[in-house]
Amino acid sequence: QMCIALPVPATFLHLKSGVLSVQTLLYLNFGLLLMAAFMIIAVSCKATLLPALWKSVRQCFLLLTGLYNLSPLYQKLTLSISSDTIGASSVVLLILHLYLSNYSFKKSITETLSGAVSVGSAIAASVLLSSRLDTHYQVFSYLSFALGLFVLSPFFRKHLRQISGKAHLISTCFMLAITIGVAWKLSKTLAVAFGMLAVFTCCICPWLLISVEKHKVQISGPWDEAELAIYEAEKEA
Repeated sequence: QMCIALPVPATFLHLKSGVLSVQTLLYLNFGLLLMAAFMIIAVSCKATLLPALWKSVRQCFLLLTGLYNLSPLYQKLTLSISSDTIGASSVVLLILHLYLSNYSFKKSITETLSGAVSVGSAIAASVLLSSRLDTHYQVFSYLSFALGLFVLSPFFRKHLRQISGKAHLISTCFMLAITIGVAWKLSKTLAVAFGMLAVFTCCICPWLLISVEKHKVQISGPWDEAELAIYEAEKEA
């Protein structure tokens, strides 16, 4: 999830500075959707997969149509708010998204209250950042990119993990490499710090949990499960 939270503000900075064009970002969005569909089709053999993908395509089309019509409104949403406030609020919302994210959802990422708040905070951060872009075309391309990462990618990764654990691992490493590359263009220090955080979270923390498992002991006390007196009488008899 960290590999999703970092590219979103980084993409905003690249759009704002002119390093990334609207056309390039739209091509990237379309390419990511095609790559996700191709990977799922390649590793899955289910006959009902194609109708489900077609339904998803129709839903994405309706979502993008509404988003394009609302882009001029989002662009002028925070004209009376300073850029420092927007930046600080976006950072807090993204941290809240990572903290409350539903990492083990079954059907929907918003099936729990924390999951709903997490998605809402991520979308709110994206809307706040998009209000600082120059044109509504930039707003549309940026928000479509953010929605694809925050809303659609969790379902893709969950479905891919259920189909093939190896494919899920490869896609995770690929996302990590891309995120570090994006962060490297912004700041080498940021890229190194993010890489160290990813290694600590994905490798060191699980190793520590496994290593301390052997030191686990059963704690006895007054909170142990009570046994009925009739069972104790039967044992004495």
